Amino acid sequence: MKQTKAVLTKHVGFRLRPSAFDQIQLMADKAGKQVNDWCREVALQCAKGAPASPTEFAVLAEITATQAIVIEMLCTVGKEGRVTTQKAQEIFDKAESSKYKEAMELLRVAQAKASRFRLDGAIAGERQGRVDHRE
Repeated sequence: MKQTKAVLTKHVGFRLRPSAFDQIQLMADKAGKQVNDWCREVALQCAKGAPASPTEFAVLAEITATQAIVIEMLCTVGKEGRVTTQKAQEIFDKAESSKYKEAMELLRVAQAKASRFRLDGAIAGERQGRVDHRE
């Protein structure tokens, strides 16, 4: 079956210093892509809101677990006056078992809010553009 390429009709262009172009060329080469294709993909990822890298996701999961542990420990000390070793282990295990789920939820919420802010900014830009044309 013959595949047809999508017709690309819009153009975006910008100028770079040679050093910046060299950096982009290097990244495109590493990805096995032409510079224009690599730039297009990166620009579209930015517009959509690129997903978190595995490293970012792991760090976020650890931060959410640490936050949950600290909050639970403080609440336990406030209620009971101390934290037993058994209670500390329960708190840790609970945070450890839910950290990836909580990190995924945080990323989902952040992505939704970021998309809304980008959309709001684009709409505001359109409105500003319309006002500028009239002036």
